[in-house]
Amino acid sequence: MESAIPNIRRDRKHDQIIRFIALGIMRGEITDEQSWMSSELELCRHLNVSRTVLRESVKVLASKGLVDVRPKVGIRIRPRSDWNLFDPDLLAWQQEEGVDDLFLDKLCEVRLIVEPAAAELAAVRATAEEIATLFEFYRQMEVGVKNRDAYIVADIKFHSAIVSASHNDLLMQLNSTIRTAFRRAQDLVSPDPDGPTRSLTRHKKVANAIRKHNGREARSAMERLVKLGTQDFYQQLHSDNPER
Repeated sequence: MESAIPNIRRDRKHDQIIRFIALGIMRGEITDEQSWMSSELELCRHLNVSRTVLRESVKVLASKGLVDVRPKVGIRIRPRSDWNLFDPDLLAWQQEEGVDDLFLDKLCEVRLIVEPAAAELAAVRATAEEIATLFEFYRQMEVGVKNRDAYIVADIKFHSAIVSASHNDLLMQLNSTIRTAFRRAQDLVSPDPDGPTRSLTRHKKVANAIRKHNGREARSAMERLVKLGTQDFYQQLHSDNPER
């Protein structure tokens, strides 16, 4: 791996170094075995940066769980199981590598844990005003069904309204991160012109169950929505290889 941090403006160097090291670690291109990872001084020389810039960058990487800094040992790369995988930067960097089946499967698993539970809670706890808001976002989805960008914006609002109606702030934060990951993944595949039309019916079943305050039905409808949505996404991901 070349020592190839290009000349960049001083005010961008910090972010550039963080991204460079993070991507190198995530791709397996930067490992503890490389000689220039043996000390802070060697790493500064390899990256052509000052110790101040390196130390600031390493602090950020450590906060994301990518590296560990130990006295007399130096910088060590942590196993993937220690990474803060829901960190917005890590999500973005992972998706720079492209969306693969493993990432999609894991994202679906997390959505299946969080979103059906949120729908069930919303069915029990939603106020009349919150239900009216939910159906307003559904109406926006109907209006924007032929406009992908408008539909996606309304879809995000729809799902956020459900989580908000669950009255659980921890679920709200989890959902925000998950939706961000899924939205970024959507940007990396070719749009399916028929996808919004198919999806509308599934969303309406969720909304109707919440309006009826039927928690079990809301959970089941959301599980189906997530599973079928993931299936549609998988087909888009492999649209150039239909046999997969």
